[in-house]
Amino acid sequence: MDSFYKEHELQELGFKHVGKHVKISRRAIFYERHLMEIGDYSRIDDLCIISGNVTIGRFVHVAVNCQLSGSKAGIILKDFSGVSYRSTLIANSDDYSGEFLTNPCVPMQYKRYHAAPVILEKHALIASHCFIVPGVTVAEGTAIGAMSLVLKSTEPWSIYVGTPAKRTKARRREMLELEREFLAGLPQD
Repeated sequence: MDSFYKEHELQELGFKHVGKHVKISRRAIFYERHLMEIGDYSRIDDLCIISGNVTIGRFVHVAVNCQLSGSKAGIILKDFSGVSYRSTLIANSDDYSGEFLTNPCVPMQYKRYHAAPVILEKHALIASHCFIVPGVTVAEGTAIGAMSLVLKSTEPWSIYVGTPAKRTKARRREMLELEREFLAGLPQD
């Protein structure tokens, strides 16, 4: 058996939208597929757990063992963005201050819940073992280094590393010309 779903199988899985030439591992897990949109030429690898309101653009890669928890607030991965091995993006979190109860087994009246969208703009990259909290926008062209904790939105075309993640330098933009060349050479289906 092929490790990725066939295109006709993807159409039957109940996603809100699945584009063309999408590759999704049979070993990925999805909750609330009816809320999810996946753009053309994107790929989701083994052991990913994706839940809630998640929108994935074109040419996006979600690598092995990533977790995307969109809840109602949502996660948006724009074109050419990527999430590397074992990284986690969450658009929701319980209040852990001790003033409220936590976890999904507890009724909402006893919890405080923080939810805000997480957005990866075009060409944003998340390296391995990173954690992105609710409300963060990783700006266009920004790369987040391995094992970083991203607590605040970033500046465009920058490189961030650390816990918490801090800007270390600018990121080059030559890829924009390569993108134009690449897209111009795509077959017109």
